[in-house]
Amino acid sequence: MPHKQKKCLRSLLQDIGSLNRTAMAAGNAGKFDIAFKNMNQALELTRKLKKECLVAKLLNNLGNLHTMSGEWDKALLSYEQSMSIVTEHYGIDNILYKTLQKNLVYLLTPDATAA
Repeated sequence: MPHKQKKCLRSLLQDIGSLNRTAMAAGNAGKFDIAFKNMNQALELTRKLKKECLVAKLLNNLGNLHTMSGEWDKALLSYEQSMSIVTEHYGIDNILYKTLQKNLVYLLTPDATAA
């Protein structure tokens, strides 16, 4: 890969990371409009790059945002999409797979989501 392309890719990955961090910080602050806007932008850029592992990570984070905002159905869908990518491309011995399992257990445990 030529140097200019590497630099452009690095810059794009930094932008995605910044969007992800901004989204999660906004979600933690209860600013879900900003959180979803930033996370969806990060996902759009990542899908164009065809970086499946990063797409799966961002879908997990999107699921976390939906969980925080009380949108259980959307959270479940995001986690399932992420899980599908992880199992297809990386297998079940992946750290993200284990994280997704924990997130799904939390989401599907009535007492946890009622708190």
